[in-house]
Amino acid sequence: MFKLIIWIVIGLLALSFFGISLQKLVEGPTTQANFHFLFDLLLEGWDYIVAWVSGLGTSFRAFI
Repeated sequence: MFKLIIWIVIGLLALSFFGISLQKLVEGPTTQANFHFLFDLLLEGWDYIVAWVSGLGTSFRAFI
C-alpha cells in the first residue's frame, strides 16, 4: 500500500514537471468521450455475461 502511494506521488510530480494538468485532462471532451465509450463497452459486456449465465441456468433447469 505504501509503495502505491509513493508511485502515485511520483506520477503526479512527473505530470507536474511536464506541465500536464489532471483537471484539464479529465474535463477534456476527448477524455470524456473515451470514458463514455469504455463505460458503454463494459455495460454491453456485462449484459452479455448476465444473459449467458441466465441462459445457462434455464438450460440446466430444463435438463433436470
